[in-house]
Amino acid sequence: MELSTKLKSISRKKLIKVAIIVSIFTFFWNIIEGIPSVYYGIENDSISLIFFGINSFVEVSSSCFVILRFLREITIKEKSAVNLIHYERKATFGIGLLFILLAIGTFSDATIALVKNRRPDSTLAGLIITTISLFIMAILWLVKFYIAKLLNSSTMASDAKCSLSCIQTTLVVFLGSLLYFVWKDGWWLDSVASLILSIFFAKEGLGMILWAKSKDFNGGCCCDECKITIPSKEFTNESNGYEISQNDNK
Repeated sequence: MELSTKLKSISRKKLIKVAIIVSIFTFFWNIIEGIPSVYYGIENDSISLIFFGINSFVEVSSSCFVILRFLREITIKEKSAVNLIHYERKATFGIGLLFILLAIGTFSDATIALVKNRRPDSTLAGLIITTISLFIMAILWLVKFYIAKLLNSSTMASDAKCSLSCIQTTLVVFLGSLLYFVWKDGWWLDSVASLILSIFFAKEGLGMILWAKSKDFNGGCCCDECKITIPSKEFTNESNGYEISQNDNK
């Protein structure tokens, strides 16, 4: 309770800096994670590992949307609520499109795996990469989730969902590989799980796109209680889910 109160007292400017730093880390981490995945996937003829690497670059693209969104807020001179909502709308729409691409890619990969009776990846490189990825991405998702609520940002909330989707696909690959070690006849389970995930990804992506296109879009993450509390002595320009203090505008 006390920690939650302290977090809510952090200024919007500081929270934006944290959001940018987290997104930059996500950007470079997924490049570091994605390139070896594609490389070892090609070397070991592992389609699932190659697809895992491609998924990492979806997260890279999502991070770019977040970085650009918040860099605009801290660099523009006119910090009107209208401008900020415009940036949130474009970034949310962009991440929604990434989800649709992720859904198509996941569905296609799983379908091909089932048709060709492709076995899960059981290489040591694949297991090591997915294990490390699960740990790092879980931390990043948790941080993004709370920052999104504190900033009441649709963009950050969408990016947090993108990180969660990467965790889910990684978990499927990881569990599928482990299960294949002990039950060879269960080779199809991770592909079926991926097909189900692809439907959820498409639903999330469509939801983001429709939310961004909605006339009721307010730039927030759809919860009124997520607004940051700003001291009354500071100038507050509050509109459609945004509160911007005069100190943070400097």
